[in-house]
Amino acid sequence: MSSPEFVHFANDERIEVIRSDNWPEVRKFLKSADVIVIDCRDLLLYKICAHFLLLPWTLKPIVAVDLVLRRPVHLRQRILALIKRLLLSRVHHFIHYFRDISGYTQHFGISPARSSYVPFKVNIQDVRLSPAEVGEDYIFTMGRSLRDYDSFIRAIADLPYPAAIPEHSFNDFEGKDRTFCWTKENVPPHLTILPDTGSAEDLVRNLARARLVVIPIQASSMCASGLSTYLDAMYLGKCVIVSNGPGASDVLTDQALLVPPHDVAALTDTIRRAWEDDPLRERTAESGRNYALSLGGEPELLQRIFRNVLEIVSPDSSNK
Repeated sequence: MSSPEFVHFANDERIEVIRSDNWPEVRKFLKSADVIVIDCRDLLLYKICAHFLLLPWTLKPIVAVDLVLRRPVHLRQRILALIKRLLLSRVHHFIHYFRDISGYTQHFGISPARSSYVPFKVNIQDVRLSPAEVGEDYIFTMGRSLRDYDSFIRAIADLPYPAAIPEHSFNDFEGKDRTFCWTKENVPPHLTILPDTGSAEDLVRNLARARLVVIPIQASSMCASGLSTYLDAMYLGKCVIVSNGPGASDVLTDQALLVPPHDVAALTDTIRRAWEDDPLRERTAESGRNYALSLGGEPELLQRIFRNVLEIVSPDSSNK
């Protein structure tokens, strides 16, 4: 295992960051830690929760950051949800990047009393683009998490404007989702499937040439699907259209144009207005960019998370 990393704060608290999947090493860390913060490592979180469920007298405060949960639909998913609910009862606190946790509360017992909202970050702060790389060529959509591309394609089919989707995103749905009836051969002729490998460079290149960025999310989403995409788009000064739901309508106001999920007519109308109404598009893009700039990047996010952790486990520590 590589040496631990350390994060220091002004009042000299020290956070040890360990990156290991070796369970003996993790157990050793659990014994020495005062607080355990698990970020985006769901399987490790469940394993640690099971450990403390079996050995409750060794329990340490656990803070779970950005836990991604899906709405259970089928019998197997509902059984797994009950198991996860039991394991997650060991977690002291949850930090989310969205405010509306009603789905998490209903299906997994994660209550508002055990939850905090922390704003997310921009992922492409270091990107530098030349004027030639920036444009307003098309209506753009992308992403893989709970996207409703069917509604997007049906909406743009009724509009005369050029649209685009990266090949990497489209391939995730073509032939794999039974509800997705589109192929590269039958999409509207003004929808371009852009060459794309899923790399950060391709993401920025495609986003930079968008006039509008549309993020259609399925109504079943219980967390902030599309969050990273819309913040990167805002950072690049793009007008964003996003579906109502956690991480969007519970967080944003005038920073984006919000539409009901799966409402093709509303999405079509909103795209038309944003494409044709220059003041609306520019005003929304400016508000979104100011919001994205205010969030900062990785260092600022870590400061927000660990400041929140310190307030949770030691409310007086933040006032030292």
